[in-house]
Parts: sequence; C-alpha cells; structure tokens
Amino acid sequence: MTLKRRYKRRYIAILCRLPSTDLIERARERAVDMFGNVTTQKAFLKTIEKVGSDLHVIRCRSEYLTEVLCAITLIDHENSMVVIDISGTLRSLRSRMISKKSVLEKIIKENDEHESKH
Repeated sequence: MTLKRRYKRRYIAILCRLPSTDLIERARERAVDMFGNVTTQKAFLKTIEKVGSDLHVIRCRSEYLTEVLCAITLIDHENSMVVIDISGTLRSLRSRMISKKSVLEKIIKENDEHESKH
C-alpha cells in the first residue's frame, strides 16, 4: 500500500481593492492567458480569507507559485495587486501580518489621501 502525499501549499498575502471573488477570477484569467488552462487548474488557486477591506490571503500549490505570482503581477493596471508576504503555513503568515499591519495601514492611508487629491 502506498501513501498519498498531500501537495505543499503556499499562502500569499495580497493588497488589492477588488473583492476576493474578482481577485481570484482575474488572477485565473491572466494565468490561463499566460500558461494555459491545465497549468492554471493544477495551481488550485483559492481564497482563504480577507483581512480588513484591502488585504486578501490566497492559496496555491507550491510548484506553481512562480506562475501564480507572474499572473498576479501582470494583471491590468487598473486593478493592480501587491504581494505583501508569502508563507508555507497560514499560521506563520498571520503572525507576520500582525507585525506588518501598522505599516500596511499607513501605506493604505497615504494611498487614499493621494487618490483624493487627484
């Protein structure tokens, strides 16, 4: 009898103003355009949680991390996304997010002020 091995996963914290469903949809569309449908399906993109209004945590398989990051980075300019952190466990990602939360809130606040001036 052989044991089934679970795939390694990576958790990605993303700063984005889109709703979680739109974020995953646009990332998948971009990944399909760049790498094809089979690779995108194997990546198993999934929304894990939303922290606050602009911070999302998504999951993918570790062997497709570079493809997912490329797709996220090259999404159209209007809906740009910024990768904040990547981790192998959700627990460590959350603990690092707590320490980075004040910095992130400051960046978001400055960005809102900049947009309101223009």
